[in-house]
Amino acid sequence: MIRVRPTFRIALAAKAVEDSPESSPLGAASVAAALRAAGALAGRVEVALVEAEPEAAPEALAGLIAAEKPAAVGFSIYCWNRAALSSASRLLRSRNPGLVLFAGGPETTADPLGVIAEAGLDFAVVGEGESAAVAAIATLLEGNRGALSSIPGIALAGQGEAPSRAPPEDPAALASPWLSGILDPARYGGALWELTRGCPYRCAYCYESKGEPGIRRLPIERIEAELELFAASGISQVFVLDPTFNADRDRAAKILDLVRERGRGIRWKFEVRAELLDRALARRFAAISCSLQIGLQSANPEVLATIGRNLDRELFRRKIALLDEAGVTFGLDLIYGLPGEDLAGLRASLDYAIALQPNHLDLFPLALLPATELADRAGELGIEADPSPPYLVRSTRELQAPELRMAAALAGACDLFYSRGRAVSWFLQALRPLRLRPSAFFERFVEWLRGGLSFGAELSHRSIEGMQLAFLEERYRAAGLAELLPALGDIIRFNGAWGRAIADGESEDIELSYDPDDVLGPAAMDLRAFARSARPRPSLVSIAPSPVGEAPILRARPRKGSPGPGRRRKLR
Repeated sequence: MIRVRPTFRIALAAKAVEDSPESSPLGAASVAAALRAAGALAGRVEVALVEAEPEAAPEALAGLIAAEKPAAVGFSIYCWNRAALSSASRLLRSRNPGLVLFAGGPETTADPLGVIAEAGLDFAVVGEGESAAVAAIATLLEGNRGALSSIPGIALAGQGEAPSRAPPEDPAALASPWLSGILDPARYGGALWELTRGCPYRCAYCYESKGEPGIRRLPIERIEAELELFAASGISQVFVLDPTFNADRDRAAKILDLVRERGRGIRWKFEVRAELLDRALARRFAAISCSLQIGLQSANPEVLATIGRNLDRELFRRKIALLDEAGVTFGLDLIYGLPGEDLAGLRASLDYAIALQPNHLDLFPLALLPATELADRAGELGIEADPSPPYLVRSTRELQAPELRMAAALAGACDLFYSRGRAVSWFLQALRPLRLRPSAFFERFVEWLRGGLSFGAELSHRSIEGMQLAFLEERYRAAGLAELLPALGDIIRFNGAWGRAIADGESEDIELSYDPDDVLGPAAMDLRAFARSARPRPSLVSIAPSPVGEAPILRARPRKGSPGPGRRRKLR
């Protein structure tokens, strides 16, 4: 009689921070792909991927997992889901004491023994999880739980010393969660795309500050195959996970050429280092539909030196200018609460960043992530932060609670007025007559809004534009600049309608005080000179999305009593 050995069913659980095309559970899916591809486990394991909605309660997640009837459950733990997944794990343990529970992910790697205790786990995977998870499951299948402690990267409850990380994975040996069918890009409408492992930099606030140095590159054959899959699936966007996509300039150029040839119809997002840009690379970015995110963090070189970064302000400015010349969409990041930077320094960093005219500026608080170099030095540097996720800074020597509240208000004002308000095309133009620095302008906007609106409120761009116009009108009238308001209003309304046609697919009719050619011309860059020299020519302008995805269609005609023929055109 032939005995059929039952399969060992494993549920790998993930919970996203938000519902978006960028929220595919890549970490858990990569471990699932490794388990399915492992020859030693062939025919012996079944793997199910369990995904919880961002708002799902631990009870609901535990129910989803239990429905899979697993023998083992692995959790993919990040700072945003640690509490929920730990609670779900404890619920599962209380209902099924014999269930094998384990976890991996950045939060587990940073605090393995804490996560084990909090979630009631049997073991945790420290570092990259594919090979360690395969080895652990194989050991369990052999009935030798005691041997788990000998597996590199496996931490056990009650372990006396800090566990070591698993050895870095060989990228050539990794199974693709996309190509193996574990993740279907069409289901998410987008994809997280991993091209490398590791980072060449050692920023003190980042988990990579203690990771394996250097970059390990996934095979170009896998990259090409995944690219073909993404293109065939009809997804709208791909976020490239590499922390520094252009660390290897030649490889970045090759991948951008592949994306241009095979990834049409997809919007790409990259994280790049400005200092490593050149004109040829900027042109390659411009040849595809993409946006770049660039970590500035601070404009103060001394502050940056404390966290393991450096900055040549003039070099950074020149490199950003290459993106402007090529017409590449980009955003900048700033962190408030860094050691050594006070409120005046933050204002200076904000002013420097806005002067570079990013399409959006993300200003966010320092997160003192556990087991990072900065967390180790927190006492020395005078940093206090929440002990629980997301570990946000509470105070520094330079920023006490009141100053941090002001920094948060500045961040909210910048996000609402500048980034969500799509103000890049006219913001500095509008500030010039007021003779205000961006930081001072945002502080006045905070005062104007005080008590009237939460910065996180969901608002349409049209609603934000109304706020922009109302606030600027008040500031201009107070400064004796009322004669400039018709020109300023034309510029803001025109650019707003243009942006909504592109980003939101909206058609709109707007009334202008001046001819749109004049509003869009170089003379309007100086509002004072424009108001002195331009002749009012009221017109009605219709702006509509192009049906072929190009620049919007514009039709302008004079209002009654105003001379001049109407005209219809596309602007590029």
